Amino acid sequence: MICLKTIEALREFRSSISGTVGFVPTMGALHSGHLSLIERSRGETDQTIVSIYVNPTQFNNASDLNNYPCTLRDDLRKLSSSGVAAVFLPDYDMLYPDNFSYQIDEKNFSHELCESRQSLFW
Repeated sequence: MICLKTIEALREFRSSISGTVGFVPTMGALHSGHLSLIERSRGETDQTIVSIYVNPTQFNNASDLNNYPCTLRDDLRKLSSSGVAAVFLPDYDMLYPDNFSYQIDEKNFSHELCESRQSLFW
């Protein structure tokens, strides 16, 4: 398994392999659900790449971000034994070079999805 830390490295890796590629984005703290997605990807594609990035923009509360488990060593061990081709480990500055200055705040479609999802469970 190759660890890729830059977008350029990810692009180079992708251009160096042939066939189909599955991509499984995660925030780490890998569990059986993640591993089942990886297994499915490996079954349906020629290569699988997993990303691990704890995205601070997905947390409304800073304490939630601070308390999110950091299990990178264990995650890498799990990925290595799961047969993925590569793991992409970007950092904040790479993904948000403008420090998240621009944001899109969509207010209609996502609310419809949330409402329809709730109706499935209530």
